[in-house]
Parts: sequence; structure tokens; C-alpha cells
Amino acid sequence: MEQDLIRSAERLYNLLSANRLTVSTAESCTGGLVSHALTSIPGASTVFHYGVVAYSNDAKIRILGIDEAVIYSCGTVSPEAAEAMAEAVRLKTGSDLSLAITGNLGPDALDGGRVGLVYLAACIGLDTIVKEKIFHGDRRHNKYDAAREGIEFLIKMFLETE
Repeated sequence: MEQDLIRSAERLYNLLSANRLTVSTAESCTGGLVSHALTSIPGASTVFHYGVVAYSNDAKIRILGIDEAVIYSCGTVSPEAAEAMAEAVRLKTGSDLSLAITGNLGPDALDGGRVGLVYLAACIGLDTIVKEKIFHGDRRHNKYDAAREGIEFLIKMFLETE
């Protein structure tokens, strides 16, 4: 699990480094696992600007500056929240790209939501793309899978915009 995550982070690092680009992350359900993977790579400071773990609604509102109406009307686990998180962290940090992950990794459903439901948002310049994923493992596996999938999603979105 961790090795797959680190390999994905290395792919992202190589891509960003070759293009002289930077990335920042806003993570909720993954608790900083994407940031951990990126900072495991020697030289990551040249491409990785910031990693924000905005686990609570309060953190999303106060630290990222997400409009609380988005959180309370659409939900913490929603495409709107993921998009707002990705755009906020990119704007606040000045990074070229950003990745946001929010979801419900289990074991219990939050606010009637589905266990394993995750929203990934990749922000590249002024474009933000959101993807919904459902993971079926236990909490630990879902967390690693969501972090790896988020990195791979950002890579894919970047390559499609080149």
C-alpha cells in the first residue's frame, strides 16, 4: 500500500520537477497522507509548497476560507466542498497545481453518506476538475487508496492539459 503511494508521489514529483511547477494539497479524510508521500521524496521542497490538513468543518472554513454555505448546504463530502478546497489552497499558496481530497472512509457513515465515498479535486491554473470515487476496503486501505488515487488523478489531469 505505502509503496504504491510513494511510487505515485515520485511520478508526480518527476512530472512537476521536469516542468518547474509546484503543488499544494488540502486533505481531509486522508489526514495528510498525500503530503507525507510527497515529502518522503528527497528534493520535494522544490515542488511541494504546502499541505493543509483541514479535517474539521471549522478548519475548512477558517484555514482554507471555504464559504460555510458550501459546507452546510452541500456537505463536507461533496463535489462542491472538494472543488472549493482545491481552489482555496491553490489561491492561498500560489502553487501552480493543487489537490483536494474529502470523503467518508468509514467504518460508519457520516450524515447519512456512503462509507467509502471520496471526492478528489485537481486544480490546474484556473481549471478545477472533480472526480467521485467509491472505495470498498477498511478505513486504513481506503485512506491509502484515496491518497494514491488523488495523486494519480492530478497526474492524469495535468497530462491531459499539456
